[in-house]
This record gives sequence, C-alpha cells and structure tokens, in this order.
Amino acid sequence: MRYWLMTWNPRIYTIDERLRSGGGPTAWLIRRYRNALSEGDKFVLWRSGRGGIAATGRIAGEAEFRDAPYPERWAKVPGKAWFVPVIVESWHDCLIPFQELRDDKRFDGMTFRDMPGASNPHPLTKIHWDALMSYL
Repeated sequence: MRYWLMTWNPRIYTIDERLRSGGGPTAWLIRRYRNALSEGDKFVLWRSGRGGIAATGRIAGEAEFRDAPYPERWAKVPGKAWFVPVIVESWHDCLIPFQELRDDKRFDGMTFRDMPGASNPHPLTKIHWDALMSYL
C-alpha cells in the first residue's frame, strides 16, 4: 500500500455540504503517477489556501482518461483528463499552517512541502502519513 497527498483548491473546485453528505467526490484529477496509484492506497486531501486536511480516504481503482465528473463544481472544467476513482472515508476541518510542515522534520523530503505547486498527487512515505495523521 502507498500513501498520497492530493490537493484541493476551493477556488477551482467546489465541495459543499451536499457533496460531503453524499460521501464526497468519486474521482480526483491527477496529472502524474497514474500508473503508481493502486486500489486500496490511502490518500489525504489537502485544502490549499488556508492549509490543512480536508478529508482522508482510499483509492478505489485505476486512473481513467475521461470527462470531468461534476462539471458544475468546476470554476473552469478541465475537459478530458486523468481522474482516479476515490472513496472519501472521513471529512476533517484540520487547519495546519504550511509553516508547520516546513518546520517539522518528519516532513523532510515530502514533495508537497518542497514543491507545493506541483500537480496531483504527491507521494508520501509512511513517516509523512503518520505525521499528518497525528494532527487529526
């Protein structure tokens, strides 16, 4: 099993209470590592902007090149792209200032910390995963 961090920018994609109560998004846009993601891998959904953990869940299958799900939720619909099926297991409102990630040695080598503008997803080590889960 692998661990991943996927970013969510609320200015680009809307997740409201209605979507949360229905379990959440069923697929997430990815730009890289599509052949490395496997069913059962765990992910954390990082809310950009204010920073923090918005959700945790697992990968539900192989990435697919397809139309964007929920086109009404996108500020600009990406069209056909790679999406990985996901299952959101829990929603969180866990604020973690980005500076804490920079200061915490447990996050050394985490691509998200070192290259925050890089595309989804970001691979995590078990140490990174456990460190993020310690905030919940």
